[in-house]
Amino acid sequence: MEWISYGPLKRKVIAGKAEYVKTMIRAYQDTPAKFHILNMVSDLDKGIVIVELELLSRRSIDVFEFENGLIRREREYYDDTLWLDSGVNPRDAT
Repeated sequence: MEWISYGPLKRKVIAGKAEYVKTMIRAYQDTPAKFHILNMVSDLDKGIVIVELELLSRRSIDVFEFENGLIRREREYYDDTLWLDSGVNPRDAT
């Protein structure tokens, strides 16, 4: 299992099922977060599912790649407009 997150500040990669589960628990355990699926398309013959999600007013596009019925890789592309509220442009961050 590999999870790759492309956010406004950096690319993050998590490898392995256990590390993925720990990362997700750490990210959402103390939040009222609920994912809402806005759109979803799939090509099961190719083992691909693409989902548009909303979470706490932020959107992401997630591409799931399956192999032998299991998720092999998830690529997550975050909405990068959150910086508009903070006044800090992530492209200016060092």
